[in-house]
Amino acid sequence: MKESKIINKIKNRKKEITVIFIVFFVMLLFLTGYSLGKGFTKIEINGSTKIAKPIIEVENASTLELNNENSEGVYEFKVRNYNSNGEITDVNLEYYIEILNDLDDNNAIKIKLLKNDEEIAINDNKTEKFYLEKEEMQEDVYKMEISYDKTENISMKDIMELIQIKVHSEQTQEVA
Repeated sequence: MKESKIINKIKNRKKEITVIFIVFFVMLLFLTGYSLGKGFTKIEINGSTKIAKPIIEVENASTLELNNENSEGVYEFKVRNYNSNGEITDVNLEYYIEILNDLDDNNAIKIKLLKNDEEIAINDNKTEKFYLEKEEMQEDVYKMEISYDKTENISMKDIMELIQIKVHSEQTQEVA
């Protein structure tokens, strides 16, 4: 019996030590500030930027009228990358000129386009692309020589049409 009392005391002692150890461990967790959970971080970035201002202006002369008495004429216009206030474009631009009318079906009207006094080709009523550099004043001067030959007109009435010039432009990518 003595042995059984000793074994019971040892078992009780083990239970007490285990309970003390568990209570100590739980208290230690509460006191250390250690927590299990998810964290959330919010980063707020504020930025401001200036929007680039593309500037392209077409300065044109007065209208030109061709008829039997006045069968030839020169129409002048300019394309530039700055405005009348002296502001220059912030971006590189490319542009081409389109001549609106049906020139292929009409042999009575002949058009020749000159850029800075050099003739440029017109294919499908459009020119090749030209470039305007940013932050550098540039002005391209154009002359359109138009002639009307009534003898080439096979219809019974004179040709009454308007020739319009459109300048199509777009911003180009910067090359680093």
